[in-house]
Amino acid sequence: MPRLWEGWQVIEFGVLSISLLVGTAQGLVLALMLWRAPANRWLALLILAVSALITPYIIGFAGFYDRWPWLSFTPLSYTLTFGPLLWLYATTLCGRSPERAWPHFAPFAVQFAADALVFPFPLATKDWWDTVAHAPIIAPMLRVATFISLAVYGRLAWRCWADYRRWLAENVTNAVDFNPDWIRNFLIALGLVTLVWLSFFIANVRDPSRNYFDQFWLYVIFSGLVIYLGVEGWRHAAMRDPVPTETVEEAAPAGRDWAALGARFESEIEARRLWQDPDLTAASLARALGTNSNYLARAFNEGLGANFNAVINRRRVRQVQLWLQDPADTRAILTMAMDAGFRSKASFNCAFAEFAGMTPTQARASQARLKS
Repeated sequence: MPRLWEGWQVIEFGVLSISLLVGTAQGLVLALMLWRAPANRWLALLILAVSALITPYIIGFAGFYDRWPWLSFTPLSYTLTFGPLLWLYATTLCGRSPERAWPHFAPFAVQFAADALVFPFPLATKDWWDTVAHAPIIAPMLRVATFISLAVYGRLAWRCWADYRRWLAENVTNAVDFNPDWIRNFLIALGLVTLVWLSFFIANVRDPSRNYFDQFWLYVIFSGLVIYLGVEGWRHAAMRDPVPTETVEEAAPAGRDWAALGARFESEIEARRLWQDPDLTAASLARALGTNSNYLARAFNEGLGANFNAVINRRRVRQVQLWLQDPADTRAILTMAMDAGFRSKASFNCAFAEFAGMTPTQARASQARLKS
C-alpha cells in the first residue's frame, strides 16, 4: 500500500482511506465537468461540499492527524451549505431561481468561522477548546442545525418540483417529453442519506465512546452519494425543460359564467384550428384568444372540467381517430399524430391511450376489422 515515510511516523493509504478516496475523486472529476454549465453549478458545489466532509476521514485513516496534529480544526465542514445548495439546484432546474442566493449561506459563515478562527491557534489551545466547548456544545449544535436546514430546504425543493410537474401538465401539451423526476430522485437520495446520517448522530450521542473508525460506513455512504450525484447529474446536465413565465394575472370578477367562457374558448380553438399548432402552450393560447392565463385556466378547469393539456390533446386524438376511420387515408399513424399537432411519439401514445382507451395500433387494427 502507498506509504509516505516521515521519520518513524508513517502515512499509509490503506483500505479505509482508499475506499473513500476513490469514490470522492470520481465525484470531484464529475463536479468539474458539471461546473461548465451554469445551471449545474449548484450541484457541482454540493458535490464539492460533500467531498470536503469526507476529506478529514480520508486523510485521518491514512494517519495525517497522527503525523501532523495541527491539522485539527481545518475548516472542511460545509454541511450548512447542503440544504441551500440542493434547493438552489432544484429551483434552477425548475426555472424558479431566487434573485439573491447569498443570504441562504449566512448560517454556513458561522459554521466556517467556528473552525477557521480556531485553526491558527497552538495545538494545546485547540485541544482545550475542543474539550470545553467544541465537542460538547458547538459541534452537536451545528450538526442539529444541519439536519434542520436539510429538512426545511428539502421540503422547499420538493414543493418546487411538485409545482413544476403540475405546471408542465397544465401548460404544455407534451409534458411527457420532459422528465423532471431526476429532481425527485436526487431529493430522495439525499433524504435517505440524511436519515442514515441522523441515525449515526443519535448513536454517537447515546454512546460517546464510539470513535473515528465507527463512522467509516457512514462516509462510505457519503462517498457513494458523491458518485451518484455526479453520474446522474451529468446524465441530466443537458436537460432543458420549459421555463415557467412569471405573469401578473388580472383578478377574475365574481359571478363569471366559466362554463360559457370555456365553451366560447373551445369553439374559437376549433374554428381557428389552434389545437393543430405543435408549439401551443397555455400562455400562447391565452394570447391568441385575447385573454390571460388565469381566465383561460379557470374557463377550462371550472367551465369544461379539464385542464389545458386535456382540452387540446383530447381534440388532437379525436382528429387522429377521424383520420383512421377514413379508408382513403393511408398515412402512417405517426404522420397523422404530427399533423394533428403532437410533438413526439411518446406524447402522442400517452394522450391516445388516455383519451381513446387503447393504443394507436389497436385503433388502426380495429378500424381494419370494421372495413373487412
